[in-house]
Amino acid sequence: MSKVRIGFIGCGGRAGSHMRALGQREDTEIVGACDVVEAAARRAGERLGVPHYTDHRTLLGRDDLDAVVISVPVFAHGQVELDVIARGLPFLLEKPVARDLETARRVAGALRQAGLWAAIGYQLRYTPAVRQAKAFMVGRRVAVVEGHYWCTTARGGAWQNDWEKSGGQLVEQATHTIDLMRHLVGEVEEVYSQQASRILSAITSPDAYTVSLRFTDGALGSLTSSWTHDTGDWSHANIVNVSLDGCLLRLDGAGARVLPAGKAELPEVAGAEDMYKAFVRSVRAGGPEGILSGYDDALATLAVSLAANESAATHRPVRVAEAVGR
Repeated sequence: MSKVRIGFIGCGGRAGSHMRALGQREDTEIVGACDVVEAAARRAGERLGVPHYTDHRTLLGRDDLDAVVISVPVFAHGQVELDVIARGLPFLLEKPVARDLETARRVAGALRQAGLWAAIGYQLRYTPAVRQAKAFMVGRRVAVVEGHYWCTTARGGAWQNDWEKSGGQLVEQATHTIDLMRHLVGEVEEVYSQQASRILSAITSPDAYTVSLRFTDGALGSLTSSWTHDTGDWSHANIVNVSLDGCLLRLDGAGARVLPAGKAELPEVAGAEDMYKAFVRSVRAGGPEGILSGYDDALATLAVSLAANESAATHRPVRVAEAVGR
C-alpha cells in the first residue's frame, strides 16, 4: 500500500489530536470521518476534505479502508469495535477500552477469534521519558510507587461527570496514571479505595479518590485523583514517583529523572517511535510491531480502575483477579 487509508469513528475530544497526528504523516491518508453528532462529523469532514457520516456502518462499507481510529466516549464502546472487527480491520482505540469488563471481554474475545489486533491510546508509554524509566527499572526492586492525577475537568459539565457514562475519574482519566504504574511496576493484585464528593456537588461522580495498591511482587502503591481545582494547570496530572533502592525515580511533565541528582543515569533509548508511527507500521506489517499497549493489556488497566470503584462501594479490599473473574 502506498498510503495507509484510515477512517475515523468519533470526531470530538481526543479525536482532533489523532487527526492532526495522522493527517500530517506522508504515509497515511484519512478517507472518512464519522460521528453520531452530525455537526461534529461535518466539521471534521470539511476540515479534512473527506466525506462525513453519522453511522459508522456506512463508513465501514467503504472498500478503501486499511485501518480505523475509534475515539468515542467510554459509554459508547462495544458495538463499534465489534463492527470494525467484523469488517476485518485493525484499529487504534482511545482509552479506556470500555465502561465495564463484560463489554471489554466481549471485544477481546472477538479480536482473538478474528486474529486481529488493536492499539490502545495509552500514548504516554511511547514517550522518551517513560521508555527511559522503563529501561532504568529493569532488575531494580521497587519499595513503593505513588501517583496522582489532579485537574479541573469536572467543572465543565461534560459527560465525564456522569458516573453511569464515565465510571468516574479513575476509569476515564486517571486510567493513564494507573497504566503507567502497571507498566513500570507490574500487575496489581489488590486494591482498596475510598471516594468522596467534597466540592462539586452538582455532578454524579465523586470528586476525590484515594487508592491503595498491592502489586503481585509485593510492592506497594498509592494513587490520589481529583478534578476539583480550577486552575487550568495540567502539571499535576500523571505524576508518578517510584521509590527504589537508594534513589527515587520521578516522572512528570518535565520528563523522567533520578533523585538525588547524580545518583544514577537514565539509559538512552535508541530507535523509539511514537504511538502513531508504531500503529501505521503495524498496519503495513499486518500485525502489531512496536505496539506498547494492546487490547488485553489495556483491559488489565481497566480492571484495576473498576476494582477500585468496587472497593469504594463495598468498603473492603478487592482482589483484581476476582474483579476480572479469574
